[in-house]
Amino acid sequence: MILLKQAYLCVLPLVLGGCIFLAVEESDVEVQATSIEEPAIEEPAIEEPAIEEPDVDKQADSLVEIAFMESAPKDRFVITNRGSCMLEELTIEVDLSQSAGGLIFDTSSTGAGVEVFQPFEVETGDIILISDEGVNDGDRELVLRIAGLSPGDQASFTIDVDDTLPRGELGQIRVADSEINGAIATITVGDSNVTSATFSDGSIARVNLPACPSRP
Repeated sequence: MILLKQAYLCVLPLVLGGCIFLAVEESDVEVQATSIEEPAIEEPAIEEPAIEEPDVDKQADSLVEIAFMESAPKDRFVITNRGSCMLEELTIEVDLSQSAGGLIFDTSSTGAGVEVFQPFEVETGDIILISDEGVNDGDRELVLRIAGLSPGDQASFTIDVDDTLPRGELGQIRVADSEINGAIATITVGDSNVTSATFSDGSIARVNLPACPSRP
């Protein structure tokens, strides 16, 4: 926008001897600010890593742990389904014949066992003992059957276990962790899929079964 203003300049020229009024045109320029738009910066697309669904057919999903726990007056075996498969018709054999402490089952007041004895008793779970004539005093093996074991479920039984070492770490009526090392746990699912594992540190045998063997 242009505005006109009158500026009066008084000039005293020698010749004219008077004032001359000059109209001075000033321009008042309105400055318009122009906004500068910054170019939009596109963020690079980030690809999310693909998440693999757990493969239920891996061996890790068919893991059964058999843990031995020394206690008084009864020792305990706990069988835990650590995988995600529903396991059915499990036959489990515990064989102490190769154990470092020469372990035996002490189930009566007479026989190879020492002092305190305890017969086989189911504590939790659907366990049936199928060993011939039960478990006799001095036996080194027992066989049992579990109808079903859901993921995370446990079954357990109690019995007395002694060692036969002349100088056992804890004496013969108590079993140290290392004395069950070498004992073998064997699991059969249905009529096939026989898998074994040895007891090791922590008095645990970890049996990796074929992938979800009881799944149709």
